[in-house]
Amino acid sequence: MANKPLSILVAGPDADATRPVEDGLAGAGGRDRIADRIVVVHGFADLAVRVAALAPDAVVAVLETSDPATLDGVFRLARSGACAVVLFADKAPPGAAAQAAEAGVAAFVLDGLHPARVRPILETALARYAAFETLKRERDEARTQLADRKLIERAKGILMQQKSLTEEAAYNALRKAAMKQGRRIADIAQSVITAAEIEL
Repeated sequence: MANKPLSILVAGPDADATRPVEDGLAGAGGRDRIADRIVVVHGFADLAVRVAALAPDAVVAVLETSDPATLDGVFRLARSGACAVVLFADKAPPGAAAQAAEAGVAAFVLDGLHPARVRPILETALARYAAFETLKRERDEARTQLADRKLIERAKGILMQQKSLTEEAAYNALRKAAMKQGRRIADIAQSVITAAEIEL
C-alpha cells in the first residue's frame, strides 16, 4: 500500500467524531501517513455525491448514534462497490452487523474507535475490498465466457443446418469472419443468430 497513493474520505457527524480517525490516519506526529489525500466531511446527507465526485479508495464513516437512515445510506454506498467502506459505530441496532456484511462493508467496528486501531483496520479493509473486487471480476469474466460459448454453439448449429457444414467448418467460418472484420467470434455468432431469427 505504501507504493500506491491513497485517497480516504472520512465522514462523521462533527469534528469530535472524526478526529480519532484523522489522528489514526496521520500516523505518529503526522509522519508516515497512510493516505496522500484525506478529505473530512461532517454530515452524511450528500455522502454518495461526495464519493462520486472524489472517487476515494475508501470511506471511513463514524456514527455516534444508530440512526437507521444514516446506516442505510452507508450500506447503500457499500453495495455500490464504489470503494472500500469502513464503519465505526458507538452502538448499532440488532442485526446491523449482518446487514453490514451483506452490503459489503469491509470492516464494521462497534465501540472500538481508537486512533491506534484505525490504520490496521483500514489496511485490512482495503485488502479485503481488493480481494472481493478480484472475485467479482473473475465471476463476471466466467459468466461472459459461458455466454459467449453458448452463442458460438448456437451459431455453429445454425451454420451446420443452413450450409450443411461440419461442426469444425462452422467454427472455422465464424473464426474467419471474426478475423476479417476485426471482431470477437461471439459478436459474429450473435450476428448469425440475429440474421437467422429475422429470416424466420
